[in-house]
Order: sequence, then structure tokens, then C-alpha cells
Amino acid sequence: MGMRLPSLLGLVLAPVVFALSPPTAEVALRPAEGSVEILIGGKVVAAYLTANDVSTPARANETYKPYLRIVDPADGQAITKGPGGTYTHHRGIFFGWMRIGLEGQKLDLWSMGSGRQVHTGFKQQSADHGVARLVSSIDWNDKKGRLIVSEERTMELSPLAAPGFLRVDFLTTVKAEAGDLALEADPEHGGVHYRAPQEVDTAKTNYFFPVAKPAPHKDVDYPWVGMTYALGEKSFGVVEIDHPANPRGTRWSAYRDYARFGAYPHATLKKGETLSLKYRFLISRGALVAAEVIQAEQATFTGVKPEAVTVAELKAEVTPAPKAKK
Repeated sequence: MGMRLPSLLGLVLAPVVFALSPPTAEVALRPAEGSVEILIGGKVVAAYLTANDVSTPARANETYKPYLRIVDPADGQAITKGPGGTYTHHRGIFFGWMRIGLEGQKLDLWSMGSGRQVHTGFKQQSADHGVARLVSSIDWNDKKGRLIVSEERTMELSPLAAPGFLRVDFLTTVKAEAGDLALEADPEHGGVHYRAPQEVDTAKTNYFFPVAKPAPHKDVDYPWVGMTYALGEKSFGVVEIDHPANPRGTRWSAYRDYARFGAYPHATLKKGETLSLKYRFLISRGALVAAEVIQAEQATFTGVKPEAVTVAELKAEVTPAPKAKK
């Protein structure tokens, strides 16, 4: 099967300390309606969706949070999900928590049942030295418009050697604005996640773990997790790398056949306190990037020499159909 990486299975990898030099390609930004597109070598590889339009219920649903769409530069096809379909709130690379504790309430700022994430402007937009950088200010408001959380989200995008084509550093700082907050949910409904399009072939979704015998429903603090998925005749790979500065005790959702996975950090903040999170995504066409590349990227991103790992692959679990709303 095209997406499988048999060369990784059971492979013990020694620590890697070298960094891979990214390929030379021009990186640029291009404004678009309700978004900013990121181009590498003249081709769109991503777009950051920023619209906040409440003029109709449909538009309000489509624009209730900003997210990063990933695009295949070979044909311009989006390879992440947008609004609509099963779990409309799953969109590209996205972020939130479903049960934010505040004053005895549980606020859903994941599927936006309790409010909206509103992009209020850019602190920086730049493309130089082979890196596109967007710094987005975001207000997490409840349904009455009360500011619950303020966020400064930085996304740094750069080219990655084949079979990879895009590296995304997702760096964010959230601040408790409305009061003391418990940033809580569960691995399915909180954290920084990646969601493939609705049209994935669910029989061809696989996950990769840097441990010999992964138990993804129980394990904590994976240094990284990988996923491969198929769209028609094409397949793609994604790796999300954790950072040691992120909260420990982090569980991962990495088993859904519809190809959505990510890390679930959680924390409590006093009013005015902040939490910073750092993740790196490696996105590839065809196969997952080699394990040696993952370790090199991990070392560069974290500044920590990675330990030897054994990489294991698990086929995605069959996901039950969503329960019908009464």
C-alpha cells in the first residue's frame, strides 16, 4: 500500500544531532479574500483563514475561528478540511479547548458552542530568508462578546526536502482574560490538531509512534506522532512534533480513521497568566518523511538531542458514525 512505511517498523534509531538544510525556494505571502496565502516557489502551499463574518448563520458558522489550510502545490488542491461535513469545526491546523472552566461554567471554544475565535489583526506578516511568518492576534469571546482568552498565534512556514514540501511551526501564547481558567477537555476535543479532508479513504489512514508498543489511548508525552492518509490516488504524510517546554502529561488523539490527530495539552491559569505552546508539523507527499529526518527536525526544533526510538505503525481505528442530534 502506497502510504505504508515498512522500512520504519520496528526500526531502532540512534540519536540524531544534525539538522537538514531546507531546499532553496522563494517564499512569499499573497493577500486574498478573508485569508493570506503562503507561496513557495511560486505555488500556494497554505492559506491562513481569518474571516469573521456574522452576516448570516451560514457565514457565521463558516468563519467562527481562524485556521491554517494546507494545499498540495502540485495541483492546488486543499489537503486539509474546511467548514462543513462531519465535524464542521475540524478545519486544517486548528486549536482550542472544549471545556474551559470559568466561574463554574464549561465553555466550548473548540467546536465553538460557547463563542467565537476572532482574528483581530496581524502583528507581523513577513517572508524572507526562506521563511514566511504570520503573527495573528485572536480574541476568544463567549456568545455575549466577553473576552475569555487572548491569543498571539505565530505560524512560521518554510520548505522541506522531498518527499516533504512544508514545515509549519505553530507557536502560540494564550492569556487568561476573564478570570481564572481551567484549559481542559480530552484528547478528542482539545489542543493543536490537524484534520484531513472529508473525502479521505478511511481504510488507508495509519498512525506512527516513536515507541515499540504504542497505546495511544493511554500513553503520554510522545515526542512526536505521524499520520498518513489517502485522497483518491494521492497520499500524504504529516508529523506533529512536541516541544519539551509544553505541559507534561500530554495525551494524543491519534487513531481516528477520518484522519484527524493532535496533541492535547491542558493547564490552569490565574487571571492574567499565560501559557505558551510550540509544535512543528512536517507535511509530505506520498510517504511520511524518513524517521531520521523527523529526529533531525526534532533536534533543531527543541534544541534537545533526541533519544533512540523504535517506530511502530498502527492502522486507524474504525470511527463510529456521529450520533444523530435530537
